[in-house]
Amino acid sequence: MGIIGTVLAFVLVLVVLVLVHELGHFVVAKLAGITVQEFGIGFPPRIGSVVWRGTRYSVNWIPLGGFVKMLGEDGEIEAEKMRQRGLSETAVERAMEGAFNRKPIGLRIIVLVAGVAMNFLLAVVLFAAASSLPTPNRLGPLTVTAVQPGSPAAATLKVGDQITAADGNSYPLARDLTQYVTSRAGHDVRLTIKRAGHFVTVTVVPRVLTDAERQRGLGPVGFSWSAQPEPPIATGPIDALAHGASISTQIAVQIPAALGQTVMGLIGLAPNTGDARGPIGIAQATGEVLQEPLVFQLAFVGLLSVNLAVLNVLPFPPLDGGRVAVVIIEAVRRRRLPAEREALIYITGFLVLMALVILISIQDIARLPGS
Repeated sequence: MGIIGTVLAFVLVLVVLVLVHELGHFVVAKLAGITVQEFGIGFPPRIGSVVWRGTRYSVNWIPLGGFVKMLGEDGEIEAEKMRQRGLSETAVERAMEGAFNRKPIGLRIIVLVAGVAMNFLLAVVLFAAASSLPTPNRLGPLTVTAVQPGSPAAATLKVGDQITAADGNSYPLARDLTQYVTSRAGHDVRLTIKRAGHFVTVTVVPRVLTDAERQRGLGPVGFSWSAQPEPPIATGPIDALAHGASISTQIAVQIPAALGQTVMGLIGLAPNTGDARGPIGIAQATGEVLQEPLVFQLAFVGLLSVNLAVLNVLPFPPLDGGRVAVVIIEAVRRRRLPAEREALIYITGFLVLMALVILISIQDIARLPGS
């Protein structure tokens, strides 16, 4: 897939995930009687918008997120503006009846976590759908499609070779053969090869990949294989949903530790063993997975959705979890944080978040082929 196609596919997937997330906030806010001033896809400047039933629906130029703007999110600032315009206190109170900050603490928290819940539910549904589809099994023999110049394999393997066995053992599944050869890095491996209609045996010593090469997904030999459908994992809708919930939960539990490892590695406090990806890495992976069967595409979008859910629930401003933390602090203090202090918290958090995205994006660029 070309660069333009990859970018368009990435933007489309991102818009779907963000739309689902923001719909969670929007629907629950509406049900709670909160005045939603704007529902936006992307970040301003605006491309265009329409107003319907008191809410502005906008499409914006920066397609890396979305937002739901609710009355009273920034405290009493809008109420003060109304008073400055000369509105009576009665008129101000009437206008602020649907304000977010006037609602009970518990209701505000439910509104804030609704987006996270929607992304998690989307992941469950996508993994359930994937488990209901047959999975292509990659079968041997492996056909060599490329050999990295200068690698140990270059002296013994040729494009078009079919690898039928390793150390005298045949491997019906292609992944088992590649895993075995990889596990023998630095040691002799005897490969049985079908070349030009004849079987020959060659000895190779798989090279130990560096950390950078392993992170970039590089290996010395490229392969193709035949595929055979494997029956679906799920036996019915209920089983599929249970499987989807199980997979989503397993992934969600693993994400914080992986993110922590990545952050520690980026700031030099530990080896970078995490595999977090920023927009560039996700866009690249999106382009690659769109060339795979539907079952893998569904699982990939499900993976992104559960990642978005977990990242947003972290207690870090300006993410949803950070906003929940601020609401809880206010409940404990029994008074709202000063507007200036709250704004400073969100701005600081946003800058730290952007710095982290930039650092991860630099790592993504280092993983690109040819980098």
